[in-house]
Amino acid sequence: MDNEQSVVRQKITQLYRDYESRNLPNVLNGLPDDFCFEWASDPRTARYSGICHGKAELLAQLNDIGANFQFNAYRAVNILVDGDRAAAQLELDLTSELTGHRFSVKLAHFWSFKDGVPTHLVEYQDTALIGSESGARSSAHRNA
Repeated sequence: MDNEQSVVRQKITQLYRDYESRNLPNVLNGLPDDFCFEWASDPRTARYSGICHGKAELLAQLNDIGANFQFNAYRAVNILVDGDRAAAQLELDLTSELTGHRFSVKLAHFWSFKDGVPTHLVEYQDTALIGSESGARSSAHRNA
């Protein structure tokens, strides 16, 4: 692995550690102001969908997720890095604030980097499971 790939892997690993501990200030400090976060989900069927343009929109969504779920575990089990792109498989253990149900879910993340800085993240998730555990969508869809 070359130095750039090592930097990318370290950056992603730290962001996941900070998010698992719910240290959102550290997560946001690790991202540029124009960071783009995208849920690859249909807004008609998914509670969390669309695109967050910038850290302010992302923070609003992270706070909404935090209000709906208790994070018991948030772990990257595989991280693959290829140049300025990376993919990660995550395993989460969550408790729904709505139902009180504790459950596990897997996520897939696809990252883009520029000069070692994360610029874009696309997340794929089990939208049916997340929707059934979080209730109706409470915020407007963000446009692409």
